[in-house]
Amino acid sequence: MTFPRRAAIAGAGALFLPSTTRAQAWPARPLRLVIPFPPGGAQDNLGRLVASKLSETLGQQVVPDNRPGASGILAAEIVARAPADGYTVLLGNIASHTINPHVQKIPYDPFADFVPAAMVAATPNLLCASPSFPHDTVAKLVAAAKAAPGKLNYGSSGASTSPSLSMELFKLRAGIDIQLAAYKGAAPAATDAMAGHIPLVISNLDSLRALAQTGKLKAIAVTGPQRSPTMPDTPTFAESGYPDVVLTSWSMLMLPAGTSPAIAQRLHAGMSTMNTDAEVRGRLAQMGFDPVTLPLDQLAPYIRAEHTRWGEVIRAASIKME
Repeated sequence: MTFPRRAAIAGAGALFLPSTTRAQAWPARPLRLVIPFPPGGAQDNLGRLVASKLSETLGQQVVPDNRPGASGILAAEIVARAPADGYTVLLGNIASHTINPHVQKIPYDPFADFVPAAMVAATPNLLCASPSFPHDTVAKLVAAAKAAPGKLNYGSSGASTSPSLSMELFKLRAGIDIQLAAYKGAAPAATDAMAGHIPLVISNLDSLRALAQTGKLKAIAVTGPQRSPTMPDTPTFAESGYPDVVLTSWSMLMLPAGTSPAIAQRLHAGMSTMNTDAEVRGRLAQMGFDPVTLPLDQLAPYIRAEHTRWGEVIRAASIKME
């Protein structure tokens, strides 16, 4: 797949300033944090927490700007086309940079059009069963699926989402056939699972955790590399016999290509400070997120590795553009 190159955009006066001078003066005015989700959800809450804490760290207001649409494509394009001056930042994520390029025509290059600045946080997906479903472990689920190929189904918010990719990878590794029932969001899928209309539902941890904790759904497994501290009794897929069925929906701060490396470093330092704050870590845990810190020079390789990994799963599962 080929991608259009972003056009370099800068203010006329900024063209005559050395990049080091511009970086030293940054930030001299408020920043805009473009959030690819509508207000009220977990990712929006994460973005607003980041904006609030970075405002304190940087000494300039960071203003959240919700731009939902097309699985994050709209928000990513806005930032890809913005001036490379450090004042427009994307809350990029697994969909915008490692899933969408394989399933949709996108108006940006996920690598050439962005400068990764800082990992923010990640959340696993949670697989739950209807209370009426008789199986409550991964092993029992696999046995039931093998006994009735294609007869079981699971609900999620779409084929090209991280929850569904988790299930597709699980299906490939377990050699089972469970059909996707696509819903317009996690809430209606969970509602049908609670009512027994579908046996299984998978979504981000925060979307299903309360329902599992109150017994309205049965938690089967999480897709994180380790158990969630908020659900310590729920095993991972890895410890249930599928060591590479690990997926976290990660979020990362990204800048337009051409932004000064010094600005990216300032943002990276600000996020590192934020993620070591005990209050912030507590709030992230309440939202179902784990703070994640990666060295600046490992961010781009991480995105490329995720892009390659999920591209392989998408092709193996024959997932098409929705």
